[in-house]
Amino acid sequence: PDEAREVHRSALRSARALAPRAVEGGGLFVTVQDTGGDFGLGGHAPGRAWLGGTAGLARTAAKEWPDVQVRALDCERGGRDDEEVADAIVCELLEGGADTEVGLRTDGTRALLRMVPAPLTPGGAPRIGENSVIVATGGARGVTAAALLDLARTHRPRIVLLGRTEAAAEPAGLASATDERALTRLLAERARDAAEGSSPARIAEEAQRILAAREVRATLAGLEAAGSPARYVRVDVRDADALTAALCEVRATWGPVTGIVHGAGVLADKRIADKTDEQAEPVMATKVDGLRALLTATADDPLDTILLFSSVAAVFGNAGQSDYAMANEVLQQVASAEQARRPDCLVRCVAWGPWQGGMVTPALAAHFGRSGVPLIPPAQGAAACTAELDGAAGEARVVLTAGDGPAAADERLRAQVLVTSDTLPQLADHAPAGVPVLPVALVLNWFAGAAAAWLPTEGPLVLRDLRVYRKYDLPELEGVGHRLTVLGSRGAPGSPDGLEAELRAEEGPAHFRAVVDTGDDAPDRSSWDTPADLKPLDVAAPYHGDVLFHGPRFHALREVRGVSEHGAEATVAGLRSLGWPGGHGPLDPAAVDGALQLALLWGEKVLGTATLPMAVAECRVYRRGPVDDAVRCVVRGRKAHDTGARCDAALIGPGGSVLLELTGVELVSRPS
Repeated sequence: PDEAREVHRSALRSARALAPRAVEGGGLFVTVQDTGGDFGLGGHAPGRAWLGGTAGLARTAAKEWPDVQVRALDCERGGRDDEEVADAIVCELLEGGADTEVGLRTDGTRALLRMVPAPLTPGGAPRIGENSVIVATGGARGVTAAALLDLARTHRPRIVLLGRTEAAAEPAGLASATDERALTRLLAERARDAAEGSSPARIAEEAQRILAAREVRATLAGLEAAGSPARYVRVDVRDADALTAALCEVRATWGPVTGIVHGAGVLADKRIADKTDEQAEPVMATKVDGLRALLTATADDPLDTILLFSSVAAVFGNAGQSDYAMANEVLQQVASAEQARRPDCLVRCVAWGPWQGGMVTPALAAHFGRSGVPLIPPAQGAAACTAELDGAAGEARVVLTAGDGPAAADERLRAQVLVTSDTLPQLADHAPAGVPVLPVALVLNWFAGAAAAWLPTEGPLVLRDLRVYRKYDLPELEGVGHRLTVLGSRGAPGSPDGLEAELRAEEGPAHFRAVVDTGDDAPDRSSWDTPADLKPLDVAAPYHGDVLFHGPRFHALREVRGVSEHGAEATVAGLRSLGWPGGHGPLDPAAVDGALQLALLWGEKVLGTATLPMAVAECRVYRRGPVDDAVRCVVRGRKAHDTGARCDAALIGPGGSVLLELTGVELVSRPS
């Protein structure tokens, strides 16, 4: 416990030290943890799950510092030494693309967390019944209380509420004051008449204490009225010894504990720059130490249900809630570990979206409204919670929000890449006029990587309407390099579910722009037959003429079978064959560049001059990742006109499978 607590304190201190510079813009913030290489999702590193909160810190930092590159890495050490671990981390930072949260496993594979909309899986006979004994923290008040009331109406278990509120009877004569304002006014009048001289702060504190006690008593009465025997135990859930003693009394009366609900939580919202250790401590301890104490105190009980109340702050981050996000991320990882350890027990960690009421104050509710984030009505949230407890075991982490889905609100997505001779040495061989130029194929790969990261799906990736507004020269490739940014914004024209992506330098307008989306169409193999009337090239090799300016590391055309006005066909090599670094992206930029090179040879055939690709109507990626050695490439001619030509191209794998299609490739005459 002490080690985990210090890890999280240290991470928060590091973020706080960086905050002044980060707020000004620019920089890099990376958290690295070892919770199994999958952010604890598999539950196979249970001891390390308590160390997993740093990912929540990273997600919050990304919200508070939009101009900083923030990455969260879960690097599984396994049997690797320090140098091997460092190499894996550096490789991911340099070549990982737009993925901001990546697990790095010992076998060299990468793991990405993806949310998938899914219906609740029925669990058969209910686990919870009239003989169940449920121990709940935070259940006397707020949203946890609403959930327990619905559970009581449905299954009538015996419920023990744990909390720090003193539920003693209030002084007589206050019942008419039903809200905080009226109660504060009445208490102030009494203090004035009694000449007690109480300060406004003490009066306000007394009003809040009375209202909290009323809420506890109302919840107990509501549970009893719904058919659940209920009792309230005043205890600090962070105190393991006190909690163990309290549960001994419960067992003596009702028998062993069969389920726990951990809903206790406190907030101390401040941005990272202003968040002190003293403010973060109770937020972290209530969630994390409270859960540890609960699991310790019930270690010998026959638990069949564990329900943990987490928050979308842990999943998406939320400005001002770094400590809350860290604490709830720990809950998520511990839930996965507990589910793996107890396969017959239903373990649910629900990352709730904001509810109406509870810790969502009117001011915070107004903020969510302005951001387009709907609030969960208490009755619907409570019913959803009961339904989760009636579901099947095995889905330890669940996100529940109001509206159509848990997408983050109105943010602009961002990823950066540093282009230098160390990271992309092959670009020195892409210099049409003596100065290296960023190739379209590499931009397509970055945009496709952004689509894979920002629009998670297993289907084909689709890039539409790629435009080259300005070529991007790389004069500093051998020097300090060039820092480029891929920006994504929702609400792309003609694609409500897609993103509009653009590539920018550190200053100035966009150089490339496209709409990134996903699709489900299957390719038509028959449309990629060999074009008619192919003739051999007029030169001995494709790179001997004036059409292709590419140096050796861009010699992707292995064999050109022929070119005609109807199209062209060749064998193209992939990045592995050409010795390019990387290979983690969703497409093979070397093979795609080979397809565009073949398109240039066709363009010269129909136009009689050298050309450059300036637009692609659509790029469809059917199979992700690099190609195996070399693949067949077909160019299909469509139209030639006074200023250019248009064609399609495809990469064809073994057995005729279509790996990637480029349609509507616009070629324009290359300046001399």
